[in-house]
Amino acid sequence: MRFGVHCRLWTTSWTREDLGLLDRASALGFQALEINLGTLEQIDPPAIRGRAERAGLEVIGTIALGQGQGLATSDGAMRAGTIAHLKSAVNAVRDMGGHMLGGMLYAVPGQFSGRGPTEGELSWLAEGLQEVAAYARGCEVSLAIEPVNRYETYLINTAAQAQAVIDRIGAPNVGLLLDTYHMNIEERGVAATLLRHAAGLRHLHLNESDRGSLGGGNIDWPSVFRAIVQAEYGGIASIEVFGGPSPRAPSITPIWRPLFASPDHMAREGLALLSTQLESANNSPRQP
Repeated sequence: MRFGVHCRLWTTSWTREDLGLLDRASALGFQALEINLGTLEQIDPPAIRGRAERAGLEVIGTIALGQGQGLATSDGAMRAGTIAHLKSAVNAVRDMGGHMLGGMLYAVPGQFSGRGPTEGELSWLAEGLQEVAAYARGCEVSLAIEPVNRYETYLINTAAQAQAVIDRIGAPNVGLLLDTYHMNIEERGVAATLLRHAAGLRHLHLNESDRGSLGGGNIDWPSVFRAIVQAEYGGIASIEVFGGPSPRAPSITPIWRPLFASPDHMAREGLALLSTQLESANNSPRQP
């Protein structure tokens, strides 16, 4: 397993001015950087690829749908436009040397219908991602669908719901992105959920229960890492912490107080905790 960090610890939306974050993440000891593709027009994939290769970093793309986009809708034109946008994000991941696009590929954060997902919505959603997955496979890119908490979407809140959509898609390059922050809200047992869905796990976000500094919150890190080791997870596990309020995305970053001393301090201390927990879990007797 390799440890990564999300660029949103330092910047709300990636621009060409943020290339130095690749060097910073590497200097802090991370092996991967997740790049927010929310503003595709600001992404320079060849520049990212060159800088990442020099820094010895893997890169991952993450994205959520934006206003005016949607897959879980009867609006065919909206679905077509969203599919085209997601394919462009796949192209960006490929061109910056990455092999994974993850996140809320299926929903606009903070957008609700006032009820749970309908069969029609789930069908349209899966059909759209099926087309994106086929395109991504030709680009050697995998998709990781992230279930998020009930305060951010009504469509996919749990690992089981996400896996049901993945089963509908039926593509070998589509799997789960599980986040301990969301799991702490929606799942009954974070470690148990990780073990139950180990076969479909493609990416991990390791965050504290309040999205602040790792340790001292409600996440039981020893049990989480015992599950990760038992599951033999060999992908990337990233810290995804938002550095502060975001006027561009207020629905997913309503953080109104400082949660850590500084981004670099949070990254350094968080990586130290995760590394220690992984070493301890690796040295512990395996569960039968």
